[in-house]
Amino acid sequence: MGEFVYDLAGNTSPFVKKYAIGGTFSDAGILAEAPDAGQAGITAPTTTATADVVGITTDVGTYVTAQQTDGTSANRIVAVVVNPLAVYRFIISGGATEGTAMTLRDVTTAQTDGLSVITGDDWSSPQFDEGVVWGYDGANAGQARKITSTSTTTATVTVAFDRDSPIGDNYLYANAWAPADATALTAQFTTNLYQLDAQTAVGSDAVVTYVELELYDVGGDGRTKSAIHFQSRDHVFNLST
Repeated sequence: MGEFVYDLAGNTSPFVKKYAIGGTFSDAGILAEAPDAGQAGITAPTTTATADVVGITTDVGTYVTAQQTDGTSANRIVAVVVNPLAVYRFIISGGATEGTAMTLRDVTTAQTDGLSVITGDDWSSPQFDEGVVWGYDGANAGQARKITSTSTTTATVTVAFDRDSPIGDNYLYANAWAPADATALTAQFTTNLYQLDAQTAVGSDAVVTYVELELYDVGGDGRTKSAIHFQSRDHVFNLST
C-alpha cells in the first residue's frame, strides 16, 4: 500500500483528519478524492485518474447507506493524512496485480558506447520513451538513465551508462522518470490501488510530479522493492490550482 513519507517543507509527521466516506476503502494506503456531486463523502480514485486528492488513508471503511441494526452508525469515517505538500511512496508492480515482479529485459547485442540497451523486447509497444531504464545486474547494476527514444529492440539514452553491457546483462524499466520535472507526468495504479503499475506505457493517467525514484538492483531485490515517491498535481487543498 502507499504511504505518506514526508512533505516538501521537510515535515515527516502526518497531519490526520477524519472524513465521511462515499465509497468503500478496503485497505489503508489508498489515495482519497473529494466527493463529487451526489456522493456522500470521500471516494477512492480509479487506476488511471486522481482528481481533487484529499490525502492518503490510514485505515479502512466499508460504505453503507441504510440504518444499521448492530448499534453502529451508517455514517462511516476514515482517517486521512491531509497535506497539499505531501509526498507519497508507492511500490512499483510489474503488472496490474500488486506484488507482481517487474520483468527483466536481457541484453542481446552488446553495448559499445553505453548509449543504448538492445534487447529482444519491443520498447515502443507499449511505449517507454521518456521512461527510465536501470541496470539490474552486470556491468551497470544500480545505474539509472532516462530513456530518450525507443525502437522495437532498443532503448536509447542521452547520458551514457558508465560501462558497456555484454550480452546477458539484465535491465529493469518503468514509465516514470524526471523528478521535479515541470511537465505533467503520469502514474497508473494497480487494480486494487495499492501499488503503481509502472510497466504500462507512458501516457495520460493520474497526474503527478515525481519527487524521488527508489530503483534497486539484484542486491536490493529491485524487481519487487523498487518504489516511486510522487506528489499529486491535483490536490483539493492546493490553493494555487
